[in-house]
Amino acid sequence: MLNPIKFLLLLLALLAAANVLAKEGLEVDDAWARATVPGQMVGSVYMNLTSAKPAKLIKVESPIAGTAEIHFMRMKGDVMEMREIKELKLPAGKTVTLAPGGYHIMLFDLKRPLKTGETVPLKLTIHFADKLESVVDITAPVKPGR
Repeated sequence: MLNPIKFLLLLLALLAAANVLAKEGLEVDDAWARATVPGQMVGSVYMNLTSAKPAKLIKVESPIAGTAEIHFMRMKGDVMEMREIKELKLPAGKTVTLAPGGYHIMLFDLKRPLKTGETVPLKLTIHFADKLESVVDITAPVKPGR
């Protein structure tokens, strides 16, 4: 039988491993950051966002980066087009996927390389249609590119 403290620690570890967070009607799951090579000053983070009510992701911050931006990438003919967007709409009840080749978070001026097995802390600022704002803290495990 586990003592209560060990049980609580195990429960917290399982919740962190699942990387699912529900706060103010927002669910974040499958968050991950791509590993970087030494000297690389830019990184990327991906995840699935599902909001119970209409909302927008309006800001991202991370203590391991000088700045973090919401980006969109697409191929236009043979040319890759990537640009910052000021907000990412989160329709009620629909999952918005941030993945390679589409929406994603860019981390600029990394303070250190992103190594496989580490985690990246992020603060997501969500603006809900009812004018409420919420800051959601998540961690994204660093994985090799997939």
